[in-house]
Amino acid sequence: MAKEPERNMSDDKRIRAEKIAAARARMAELATKFVDRTARELVTLRSALARDNKEGFEEIGHLAHRMAGTGATLGFDALADHALRIEVIADSRKASAIDAATRAEITTEVEGIEGELKKLRGR
Repeated sequence: MAKEPERNMSDDKRIRAEKIAAARARMAELATKFVDRTARELVTLRSALARDNKEGFEEIGHLAHRMAGTGATLGFDALADHALRIEVIADSRKASAIDAATRAEITTEVEGIEGELKKLRGR
C-alpha cells in the first residue's frame, strides 16, 4: 500500500485558507443572488397586496417566508425580521380580505426590506 506524502503545516494552512476563500466567494455570490431575487419578489409581493384577496395573502406569506429564511441564513437579520413580520401578518389574516390597516402594516415592512436591500447594495 502506497504511503501518502506528509503535508507540512504551511500546506495545511494554505489549503485551509483556499477553502475559506472559496466559501466566502460562494457566500458573496449567494448574497448577491438573494438581493436581486428579493428585489424582484417585492414587486410580486406588492402586486399580491393590491389583489386584496385570500390568494394574495397566501402568496405574500410564501414570499415573506422565503425571504425570512434565506435572509437569516445569510446573516441579513434586519431584512429577515421585516420579512418574518410580514409572514406572521399574512398567516394570521389569510382567511380574510386585506384591509387598509393590514395593507399599511405590510407596506411598512416592505419599505423596511427595501431599505435593507439598499444597504446591502451599498447605496
